[in-house]
Amino acid sequence: MKRPWEGTALGVVDIIATVFAFLGALGFLFLQSVITGFLSSAQSTGDIAVTGAATGIFNVFASLGIVIGVILIGLGVLSIFLARGSFKGQKWTVIVNLIFGILGLLSALSSVGSMANQMFVNIAIDAFIIYCSVMCLKSAYYK
Repeated sequence: MKRPWEGTALGVVDIIATVFAFLGALGFLFLQSVITGFLSSAQSTGDIAVTGAATGIFNVFASLGIVIGVILIGLGVLSIFLARGSFKGQKWTVIVNLIFGILGLLSALSSVGSMANQMFVNIAIDAFIIYCSVMCLKSAYYK
């Protein structure tokens, strides 16, 4: 049995999501290291008076960068498994892609009025993911 083109499209979208998740994780982890480096250099040189409140705020942002980076790494790993499963014909990957597509569409619709161009792109991508997922669920390849 031949894999439908929609399944291949879902796999490619998952690969793209993997790349963006890992790049985002690297960005947040780099930002965390920059904030921590700035704080430690400001404290060690003594050139800038760093108050306790400023130290606390910097630490919160640094911790937030680590948390978001780890979450994005987890989503990247999940996307790897989703792409692999989409190419192999595993039904659970199509269901998870459908759920993420519906959540993404609802998120895009909730941001009506702000950044209209990006909203339309998000709606189009999520609608495509939902279409491909529904077509894959109808295909015998994913049974």
